[in-house]
Amino acid sequence: LHMRQGQYLRAVGRQTVVSVFANLLMQSAFAGGYIVAFLWSARELFAGAITFGLMTSFLQLVARIQSPLNTLILQLPGLISSKSSLDRLVNLLEFKTEQMGRAVRLTGNNFRLEVEGLSFRYEEDEAWVYRDFSLSAGRGEMIALMGRTGAGKTTLLRLLLGLITPTEGRITLQTPQAIYSVNEATRGNFVYIPQGGSLFSGTIRENLLLGDEDASEERLRRVLHLAVADFVFDLPKGLDTLIGERGVGLSEGQAQRIAIARALLRPGKILLLDEATSALDQETETRFLEHLRREAGDRLILFITHHPEVAARCDRTLHI
Repeated sequence: LHMRQGQYLRAVGRQTVVSVFANLLMQSAFAGGYIVAFLWSARELFAGAITFGLMTSFLQLVARIQSPLNTLILQLPGLISSKSSLDRLVNLLEFKTEQMGRAVRLTGNNFRLEVEGLSFRYEEDEAWVYRDFSLSAGRGEMIALMGRTGAGKTTLLRLLLGLITPTEGRITLQTPQAIYSVNEATRGNFVYIPQGGSLFSGTIRENLLLGDEDASEERLRRVLHLAVADFVFDLPKGLDTLIGERGVGLSEGQAQRIAIARALLRPGKILLLDEATSALDQETETRFLEHLRREAGDRLILFITHHPEVAARCDRTLHI
């Protein structure tokens, strides 16, 4: 991934250099050509070799020749950009499709998440993101993960979701009946709520039903209340209110609460909230945490946060 990002950055750099050089060369050549044509025509005009009309026609002809050449040169950066885009599409097509196999679902309430001796780095010659990190957590716990930017909080989420694998150690979901290594087959047990939870153009109801298309009206109302999104019921059309892409028509905090409500409709037992309350004011955030504590007791909840107020309401805080 880092190698491909580097290739893309180099391609963008080449496009910029070619664009600047092509424009500079074009402007210099065309200006110089026009000056040469004008001086030659002026000399011939004073010598009586051509008429003023012929001089005007000659300069117009030079301008006509320059116009298509100008258009052609301006296409060069676009051609390089198109090649870069094509290369990226080819890279996407070369990605291996995950072999999902049979999905693993946690059905009971007696489960634990175990991170044992986790060490991880992206490349062999890079620094360790994690070194011998461990975490043990179970149903009903609220845990805050705090750390500076770049400390590896997002990397941990990717590891939990099975998007990348540990360099050393293991991550498992454990029940009294079985132990499951975390991978793509266990991903459905996690509900990831990002900071900028995306909403789609359509009604609020349609956005919520993406979490569970069979959710009843009562359940929709319950998750909206849990996410402190009761404002929906005060809208003229309620759940059938139309919104735009990314929640256009709502404030950032309102859109974030609807995205949280949608995520709460998912069946996963482990909630991963990645700065998911960043757009909420302190009062709304406090109410949401109280609701979550009271009504989501059968789940394990992990907060990635920079807010001390969120950490204070969790059972424990891990500093990464």
